[in-house]
Amino acid sequence: MAKRILTLCLALVIGIAFAMPATAAVKSIKVGGDLTIRGIYRDNLDFQNDEEDSAESWLMSTTRLLVGAELTDNVSVVIRLLNERDWESYTDGREDIEIDLAYIKMRDLFIPGLTATLGRQEILLGKGFVVGNVNGLSGDSSINAEDLTANKSFDAWRLDYEVGTAPVTITLLNAHLMESAGWGGNVDHDLWGLNVGYKTDNLALEGYALLYDRQTGSKYSLLTYGARVDHTVLAVPGLNYNIEAAMQSGNYNWNDRDGWAGNADISYTFQNPTMAKIGAAWFYASGDKSGSAGDFVPLFPDNLGDRIGRITYAAMVNTGFGTPGSNMSVPKIYGSICPSEKHMLSLAWFPASTVVDTYGDDELGYGANFGYAYQYTEDVSFGLLVDYASAGKGVPANEDDAIQVIGSVAVSF
Repeated sequence: MAKRILTLCLALVIGIAFAMPATAAVKSIKVGGDLTIRGIYRDNLDFQNDEEDSAESWLMSTTRLLVGAELTDNVSVVIRLLNERDWESYTDGREDIEIDLAYIKMRDLFIPGLTATLGRQEILLGKGFVVGNVNGLSGDSSINAEDLTANKSFDAWRLDYEVGTAPVTITLLNAHLMESAGWGGNVDHDLWGLNVGYKTDNLALEGYALLYDRQTGSKYSLLTYGARVDHTVLAVPGLNYNIEAAMQSGNYNWNDRDGWAGNADISYTFQNPTMAKIGAAWFYASGDKSGSAGDFVPLFPDNLGDRIGRITYAAMVNTGFGTPGSNMSVPKIYGSICPSEKHMLSLAWFPASTVVDTYGDDELGYGANFGYAYQYTEDVSFGLLVDYASAGKGVPANEDDAIQVIGSVAVSF
């Protein structure tokens, strides 16, 4: 009933907002986009010592074209097209062009400080710990490297209200994940969310509650609630820490849930021209032997490869030996340095990842991520990623180590 009332209210808002003259003056039009070309080499991503060489190498492109129009009365429209493809691929849809973004934004709607965003849009809560990428767990089947998909957007509406007397923003959102009209029953999948954020120059605080409703009108609903703090310590320039934790209750895939997850990160950036940075982090997501009740459901995470290791994430998305971001404990030590204005080196080490709860061995192994970035011009950049992972006994068929090398060139305009 609550969903129907909210949906009805939204329909009324849209109807009133568009009960205006059809002709709209255009203040400005922005055209932009980006193109990223990657050369990818992967060996033993499934950690199996196959009789035949399992190494793969290929090229892929990610192309996006954006058109934005600023209209009168604080109204803007954004449309972005996306094409992802492996070069000379013969899979279906290799030439598909998707609608990546298509939304209307109305600022100061009815009252000052209220912004409505309606349509296909990116939704990033905090740093994407729980919500940020609609394909964060499954990738996109139209390309081989499903973990590298740029298709992150949700079909959604959201309302953001900026409190005028304090740096506080209140967000109410609904992402429609599956429509079942015509199936003989109402089994739509929806994500409802309420997020309250407080932000100053050196401090961000957030609290959120999310309801993942997989079958409207039934008990198959999962509640996730959590909080985040991100603090840059002014008394010690360069010192930052951020902590986020989330709890879950309810039902998911016909199993009761009581999982939880957290991520803690502390770093220090040296105050010199090289901007050298060192840090340590720990990611934890609960699990249990049955693989159901105690497993944390990560929903729609973003940048998960940075938390658990790029190869671990890629292997889970592409080979399916586990759920990325669930039932695992991953420590991380990392650092970066800019030896000159246009060059940046980074290194991350994951020394002892484990499965939280299992019937047998709990070792996921260790891994290392190396990165190099070169800003050739303001618009063009080159990149190189080299990743290595040695799987532990907790990984099925852990017979061989895995490696990947990704070289890229990207241009934006």
